[in-house]
Amino acid sequence: MQSHKMLLEVEDEYFFLIGIYSSLEGYKMAYFLNKHLKIKLERERRDIDFNHSEYDALYALYSHKDPNSYYRLDLVSNKFKGEPKRILSSGSLFEEEELSPQEVYLIPEYNKVDYFLKISEEIQPKEFTKVLNKIGQIPGVQAAYAIDVDKLKSKQNLIFE
Repeated sequence: MQSHKMLLEVEDEYFFLIGIYSSLEGYKMAYFLNKHLKIKLERERRDIDFNHSEYDALYALYSHKDPNSYYRLDLVSNKFKGEPKRILSSGSLFEEEELSPQEVYLIPEYNKVDYFLKISEEIQPKEFTKVLNKIGQIPGVQAAYAIDVDKLKSKQNLIFE
């Protein structure tokens, strides 16, 4: 009997990424992006849940899908502050140690970035520069810059559809 092998090629998702430094809360950041970029970012029902070795982290996600095209924007928080997972032992002789909350990052190599704006469609360089400039004008945004997605070590953390 003859056997056949088929190769399945998985195509990477292609997107553009903007790193945003800001002390604004997520909902305020989404509001100002909506106002300045004339889009409609809305909070998703489910956050991005990610299991790090010692943490179960939840990252806020706001999305905008243009109904007239394949254009999609996602604003995702890069930082989660929480307590590590711990196993409680019953009948311990010693008190449980006090664990303080720690910050864990969706993209660890950019641990200073507060938010990422992911653009999931081909965008002209001129239009991309215009978006970057508009984000830079938002009150409360210290900086915004393009990130080379091809050089990201944890690119897979930004694929969440």
